[in-house]
Amino acid sequence: MKTIGRGALFLLILFPLFLSGRSLLAHAGVGTQQINNVDLGPYRIWVWSDPEPPQVGIYHVAVALTESLDSDPNGFAGESILDADVVVEMEHQASSLLLVAQATHEDAVNKLFYEAIFAPQQTGMWEIRVIVQGPDGPVQTSYTDEVEPATFPWMAVGGGLLALLLAGAGVALYLYTGEKGAPQKTRPAR
Repeated sequence: MKTIGRGALFLLILFPLFLSGRSLLAHAGVGTQQINNVDLGPYRIWVWSDPEPPQVGIYHVAVALTESLDSDPNGFAGESILDADVVVEMEHQASSLLLVAQATHEDAVNKLFYEAIFAPQQTGMWEIRVIVQGPDGPVQTSYTDEVEPATFPWMAVGGGLLALLLAGAGVALYLYTGEKGAPQKTRPAR
């Protein structure tokens, strides 16, 4: 009976990571930091966007909120705010097309973040507004970003090809190093 070698097992474990890495990054609050530790009424806010560069068809906005404390001018002592009502709006500056999404924890890998997912279909400059419903009414901040035409996903294709190459190497390694047949018993010559 053949057993899976350590090398092949290692490749089988890594294979899904190559396929899922790009989508994990999109939901992890990494990407381009658009707003960094800004005092927004009762909150401190951080905002990231992904992918970089922004492309037609996909745009993620990740938002982190903490309480803003008068005694903490750096903004790092406040507790995370996890129950806020966060809405993100994308407005195309040339056509005034408005896209609106509720930012939630469900779409975020890091559950301390709120995430909104958009599928903008127009290139050009967009104004992105993050609106947080505060205890004294809504507070908001905004930034602009340029959405470019969608490009061929070379990174995904390259990653997929690399994963297939590694899987093929793992299979070849398994077949090459698998158990050989049991040695034949031979009789001594008389």
